[in-house]
Amino acid sequence: MNDKLRKHMDMLFEDAPKNRKALELKEELYGNSVERFEDLVSDGMGEDDAYKTVISSIGDITALFGSLEISDSINNYGSDESLKKSAFLKAISVGLYIFGGVVFLGLGILENSIPGSIEWTSIGFVIMLLIDILPTCILIYIANNKPKYIKNDDTVIEEFKEWQSDKSSQKEIKSAISSIVWSLTIVIYFVLSFYTGAWYITWVLFIIAFCIDSMVALLFSIKKNKS
Repeated sequence: MNDKLRKHMDMLFEDAPKNRKALELKEELYGNSVERFEDLVSDGMGEDDAYKTVISSIGDITALFGSLEISDSINNYGSDESLKKSAFLKAISVGLYIFGGVVFLGLGILENSIPGSIEWTSIGFVIMLLIDILPTCILIYIANNKPKYIKNDDTVIEEFKEWQSDKSSQKEIKSAISSIVWSLTIVIYFVLSFYTGAWYITWVLFIIAFCIDSMVALLFSIKKNKS
């Protein structure tokens, strides 16, 4: 019966755009259809009836073909305004992280050059933390800016749209976490290196950051496979 579902899916996508997005949609719909068919059969429905139920639940996919073409155009040429806005905000966030580190280093140098009772290094550290609040909030905002998709019905098409929306949101969150990890790593690296002079060992921070980033990617991959 899987072959029959595959042939039906091939027929549905005969007029679909020949691009990666269309292929992803086709494979996702096929996987969902097979899973739904097996669930219906395990619940006691006959194979023929289960097949007809699955086919009828797919809905009209031709409405998605136009958006698939637009989606690929956006991904290939980066013309989507929301992507530009997101990239702009991320650039500002990285700049603020670096600025916070520069303030800390500057006040540390001031303390060493002008001996006195004021602990400029401690003040610089507090100021850096306060500055870092803003870029962290910006990255969290970017990660949670997309609203959750609400299904209009129980067709496979609507389920795919919901899955696609969740996938996009997870990607944004992962990207935001990665930006925070690497931005903070760069700031901490220069702060520790200038303050301690231990350039020969502080580079280990990048290995630690890579491990953290890899673990985050693994956690998202595990979550994706479970969903």
